[in-house]
Amino acid sequence: MTTITPSFTTSFAPDSEPSHVSCRRFLTAGIDGSITVLDVGCGYGELMGELEEGGCTVVGVEVDANLVRHCQEAQLRVTQGSAEEIPFPEASFDAVVCSVVLPYTDERRAVAEWARVLKPGGLVNVTGHGLGYGLEMMLRGRGWKRRLYGLRMLANTAVYQTTGRRLPGPLGDTICQTSARLRSYYALHGLILQEEQIVRKFAGLPVFLCHRAVKQA
Repeated sequence: MTTITPSFTTSFAPDSEPSHVSCRRFLTAGIDGSITVLDVGCGYGELMGELEEGGCTVVGVEVDANLVRHCQEAQLRVTQGSAEEIPFPEASFDAVVCSVVLPYTDERRAVAEWARVLKPGGLVNVTGHGLGYGLEMMLRGRGWKRRLYGLRMLANTAVYQTTGRRLPGPLGDTICQTSARLRSYYALHGLILQEEQIVRKFAGLPVFLCHRAVKQA
């Protein structure tokens, strides 16, 4: 097996542009031409459309049946399934994209599935919520519901970090991502982190965390 030499770099998105613009640019970077791409948690399919315009063959997987139906009616190739159990064979895709879906999954299983369905040398671009997202929501969220959501997110992240399990029921619906935790998953599944981009910080913590990793060939 050929080992990819790590060339990890950290960068910061420009403060002058909206966070969603920086995240979207990161997700699509390096993915174009006649390659096969999987969009994990594709939602309404907007990102799929952008990638198809670049010449890619794009397939989506989405857990919500209504969103699957919406995408299929729009002539997008979308299959129902979860990030933790992607319904495609091993080594099916040249690239994987995942736009702020990790906070709502079992991270470890999701990363394992990216590695499984990627071809050797394949690329994965992912965005998630950093700890700054939860803290900002807790301290500055509009209304008590948003602030409680931020508190719940941070509490669930701490529990997941220490026990590997989420809080029960609605308390455990979302977690924040950390670079160290994701990198430990990558190492287990043959993914090499090449670039990390931080989109905004709050109290010194990343609000959005963007990763680009490559599967060892």
